[in-house]
Amino acid sequence: MRTKLGLLIAFARQPELLILDEPSEGLDPVGIEELLEILVARCSEGTTVFFSSHQIAEVERIADQVCILHAGRLVLDSSLDDLRQSYRRIDLIFPSVPAEHDFRIMGVEDVRTRGHQMSVLASRNADAVIARAHDFEATSIDVTPVGLRDVFLQKVKEN
Repeated sequence: MRTKLGLLIAFARQPELLILDEPSEGLDPVGIEELLEILVARCSEGTTVFFSSHQIAEVERIADQVCILHAGRLVLDSSLDDLRQSYRRIDLIFPSVPAEHDFRIMGVEDVRTRGHQMSVLASRNADAVIARAHDFEATSIDVTPVGLRDVFLQKVKEN
């Protein structure tokens, strides 16, 4: 109830800027949904909202711009649209798996191999990864968009 009261007071003042730290903490699912709807409405009315949260699904629903901090350092600053357009997971199957270093090209964030399968996380340059997979005679190439959770995990693990 204290969280709801604090949010109501903040919203009642019609501020131009809201800075919220874990605003959904302590709220039930209905309260979280109401909060997110209010935040989206406020943003559409011109209010700027800085929203700090470990609830990645909530951030992904409402954010325009995403910054990821890890150990006090900024490790990512990008629009959510750019992340959605550029990050790809490329799952490959080879008759004989090439070395991971053959796929560590510009834009490749991570390469993992298991048996005849290789998984590549690319922040850009996915076409070059696919071309290289063809060069190494991949028998299967599956490209999928990557969500904010996967980007977050990669950025935090590498730093």
